[in-house]
Amino acid sequence: MRSTFRTPGGVTLGVEHFGDPAAPLVLLAGGTTMLSWPDALCAALAGGGRHVVRYDLRDSGTSTTVDPEAPSYTLRDLAADAAALARGLDDRPAHLAGIGVG
Repeated sequence: MRSTFRTPGGVTLGVEHFGDPAAPLVLLAGGTTMLSWPDALCAALAGGGRHVVRYDLRDSGTSTTVDPEAPSYTLRDLAADAAALARGLDDRPAHLAGIGVG
């Protein structure tokens, strides 16, 4: 299921969910877009009893974009986006996997 999530800082992230939202959360942060994580992998993880969420980092895919010549965010902002998304989805500790800048 695709949706969006708005961070406290006003950034909209494109998000896709697999599995039961009541299951433990696995947050997948990709190199840029959520498509860095194959559908088959997400489905397999969800099939193991996890709520798998992949998302587009800010400035990519369906997330908020900025001027490519003068991006106004840092790696810390990307980390804050991931933390806000995890907290917004589940108040329990989450598992995080990342590739590239994720």
